[in-house]
Amino acid sequence: MPPATDPPGGDPPTEERFGPYRILGVLGDGGMGRVLRAHDAEHERDVALKVLHPQWARDEGYRSRFRREARIAARLSEPHVIPIHRYGEIDGQLFLDMRLVEGEDLDSLLRRGGPMEPARAVDVVGQIGRALDAAHAGGLVHRDVKPSNVLLVARGDDRDLTTSAAGEDFAYLADFGIARGADPGTGPTLTASGTAIGSTDYMAPERFGSATADARSDVYSLACVLFELLTGRRPFAPGDPVALMHAHLHQQPPAPSQVRPSVPAALDAVVLRGLAKNPDHRWQSAGELATAARSVLAASGVPVPDPGVRRAPDNGEPRPAGGPAGTGAAKQLWITRLAWAVAALTVLAVLLLTALLVVTDRRADDAVDDAADAAQRLLRLSLPRDVDPGGCTVEAPAGDELRSLSCPAEGQADDVPTGTYSVLAGDGAAEAFDSAVEDSGAEELEDLFECGSGEQPQGWVVLRNVDDEPLGRLSCTVDDEGDSELRWIWDDLGTLGFVELRGGGEDGLGSLRSWWSDGADRGLL
Repeated sequence: MPPATDPPGGDPPTEERFGPYRILGVLGDGGMGRVLRAHDAEHERDVALKVLHPQWARDEGYRSRFRREARIAARLSEPHVIPIHRYGEIDGQLFLDMRLVEGEDLDSLLRRGGPMEPARAVDVVGQIGRALDAAHAGGLVHRDVKPSNVLLVARGDDRDLTTSAAGEDFAYLADFGIARGADPGTGPTLTASGTAIGSTDYMAPERFGSATADARSDVYSLACVLFELLTGRRPFAPGDPVALMHAHLHQQPPAPSQVRPSVPAALDAVVLRGLAKNPDHRWQSAGELATAARSVLAASGVPVPDPGVRRAPDNGEPRPAGGPAGTGAAKQLWITRLAWAVAALTVLAVLLLTALLVVTDRRADDAVDDAADAAQRLLRLSLPRDVDPGGCTVEAPAGDELRSLSCPAEGQADDVPTGTYSVLAGDGAAEAFDSAVEDSGAEELEDLFECGSGEQPQGWVVLRNVDDEPLGRLSCTVDDEGDSELRWIWDDLGTLGFVELRGGGEDGLGSLRSWWSDGADRGLL
């Protein structure tokens, strides 16, 4: 993005520009591009501008996917979805122009302020539930619902968001860039691509297998978010990827009130139903989850503001949750009285169903080989899109390996390089990656596209998502025999991948990196 040309006769500071946009700052920087704060002079507004590196525009397959996914996201008009103003290509770079939200994401807020009071947590989840229901009605599945993708608008009075109460928040669901159509034919799916899209800390059990994600997968993730807002911790402790996957697949999470006694026990059944292993046993929509949570809180004497009257802020300040004071109070009183009558039956039914689910899920636990099943699923999720596990050979695990595949080019697509893919226990993948990098003497690169190009084509880089969170690492090296080598790890999956191009040298690194970038899309920035 070249700086603007200085006008003659003066010596003002140069401005960085991107087409019609004036760049004001950098919000995030990663391997695939940058997220910028920019000013759109045509519409007199500041925006969040996601600009991808020029290499992506030269990849016709990625260009098509980018435009398809941008159209999907841009057509969502629900107030709690961050609007996309426009998208396209400028000077050979793909871009998204989105509303700039001044505020803070839930992940940051939780780390600063701890868990929320139940009424506030349920109110925020209700707003996100409305965004998800709108997306699902349009045939979309978000696939990455998590606290860092929920943004709360900054308060108009400049007070800290940790001091806000129920009814004072306006929440946006962000990052629909990895959304896919619910119909598997509309885009790559987990089964087709072998790629885990989304955070495994909040991923529904069926997404670790061959089942296609649907709206109920997002419901599970939303229930994980509600659990964390109420308790300050996730349903299952982060750590060893195999253990985490097994927990999502087979372990019953604790009741929120067991983790934080101040949480009304009536909420336990609502949250646990949202976390049911079998999608058929969950709430069938995000709105059902939010409505049930609101009803049981009201039955416990804790009313929650009506989300139906919330409007999107025009200037960064959330509007009040109700109308005039008298009208809002009377309406809330009516809602509370009605909720008392309905919620008693709801709580009883949910408690009975939850008890049945606990028994069913515990029986399923006894029938599954824990580590082997989890390792196999993790490995399948980590394979690049073009790699067919059916054309690979299962190798005898060595050392810390739990499962390993050898995937020769024979039997695969013509452009799939020879490689090995492994799941390792604990920090085994990271340790193996670090050892290989140390042996090669590779140095850290600034971004992904320096791998296989530029003055220093060899090195390693941290892989980050659109929230600038590290997802893993990738290295590009050439061995003593002149073979091009690409290694990468996914931190949350505990997997290590390796592909090579015999005799490819430094020129071959660019080909490997291009193949990998197209097939290993995990919401990288």
